[in-house]
Amino acid sequence: MHAITQDFQVFYKAVGVAGGALTAGGTGDAAEVTSGAVDRNGFDSAQLLFTGSTNCAAGQTLKATVKLAESEDGVTFGADETLANAVTVVAGGAATQPFCLRVDLRVANRKRFLRMRVTPDLSAANTDTAQWGAALVLGGADEFPVR
Repeated sequence: MHAITQDFQVFYKAVGVAGGALTAGGTGDAAEVTSGAVDRNGFDSAQLLFTGSTNCAAGQTLKATVKLAESEDGVTFGADETLANAVTVVAGGAATQPFCLRVDLRVANRKRFLRMRVTPDLSAANTDTAQWGAALVLGGADEFPVR
């Protein structure tokens, strides 16, 4: 009775976008990371998940900017559309903090290929660090099971 509804992969497809480590004011900080082309053919919606953990000091933040570009062929992309602009993901505290920023997308009326750009930005200088990753989860498939 529940066989199909219990199999998450029947309904969704997850695609890794980017990830890495960053140090405030140093490696990876405020550096835009660009995904490869993601084929969204056969899907109506998507969520970009920006997740990880950070040790922001009190009074400091981790912010993220997320952009999207579209393409018919997966090679030539149009201008970036900003989906989240310097959104505060974590406000500093005393201990390591996990985080997850979710950006919802309606992709049914978009071109076939999508490209994501993610820019994580720690506000402190040379002290705070973070490990992060981003994935695009495609949903609302035209046919089941998802291929």
